[in-house]
Amino acid sequence: MTTEADYEPELVDALNLLIEDERASVEMEVALASGATEYAEREALARMGAEDIHSCETLRTEMERADLPVTPQINGVVFEVLGAERYDDRLRSFARHQRIVAERATDLLESNLDGEMRAALETIIATHDRHIDWVNQRADAFAATRLLEFGPRPAPAVQGLEATTPAPEMPPVPDAASPQDESPVAEELPARDADLPVIEPQEAAPPTDTPTPAEAPPAPTKRATRSAAPRKRAKADEPGPAPAPRPRATRARKPTPPAE
Repeated sequence: MTTEADYEPELVDALNLLIEDERASVEMEVALASGATEYAEREALARMGAEDIHSCETLRTEMERADLPVTPQINGVVFEVLGAERYDDRLRSFARHQRIVAERATDLLESNLDGEMRAALETIIATHDRHIDWVNQRADAFAATRLLEFGPRPAPAVQGLEATTPAPEMPPVPDAASPQDESPVAEELPARDADLPVIEPQEAAPPTDTPTPAEAPPAPTKRATRSAAPRKRAKADEPGPAPAPRPRATRARKPTPPAE
């Protein structure tokens, strides 16, 4: 049984540093689980956090039982790990931190620790090795997905087929200046001029000056109008008694008075 007098200052500092690293692991696992997009991944990170919390409680309980000072601090590496831009980089940084904590627990096993303290160190080493394997596999899978979505895309199979398959050759176009009799199409077609009936052109009738009734324009219709002038002239020419002269009107004159 290790007593308080058997703990050296270096050993006490190493135990406090191990607790600070375990607290940082719990903070990382909580943050990664909150940002996980899959249910299985969230459950795995939550299980890791529960195991690291149990290790922290065991170490603190044993140190308090031995009347050793326990610091309430958390290792600041948590901000460096969670500050990575890509999710797979954060996972790999978290796996490296888990490996560092396991190596420190392994170094503490070389001291004269026993009982619950030694069992807590062995538990940290076993659980962190399991965490490292899972986190690295998950980081590789996520990186492959990220490269598949945002990386260069391969050329489609249709373009590759067009590049390797030569285009079909088109038949030569005959020259427009060459005679049509020399073309093979003209030689294969038989002459059928003898089978066609001969149609003689008919002579056209000479043109006539007089238009036909169908071609003559219709005569304009005149509207009958009455004129008063001819009728008066006819009355004047008829014989008959001459009209009596109209009496001429005379103006009455005023009688002049006799001279004295």
